[in-house]
Amino acid sequence: EELEMIMESQVKVQDLNEEDHLVVIRLTPRYLNCYLVTLTGLCLRVKLECSLSFKSTMEIYIAEGTHSKE
Repeated sequence: EELEMIMESQVKVQDLNEEDHLVVIRLTPRYLNCYLVTLTGLCLRVKLECSLSFKSTMEIYIAEGTHSKE
């Protein structure tokens, strides 16, 4: 939150059916050549899997034009 890597507008939750949801996140790295963006995405996925109270499928992407190795 402090680094503004993820804003509320970059998170979408879609109902797939009564029990399953799709969570799509567009991650914005702090720097154009941030080498920790992969680790950040993995940590985010694990944190969400432990925290969400519903079954979900997650897709985490790097926002277009925000990283040197898209």
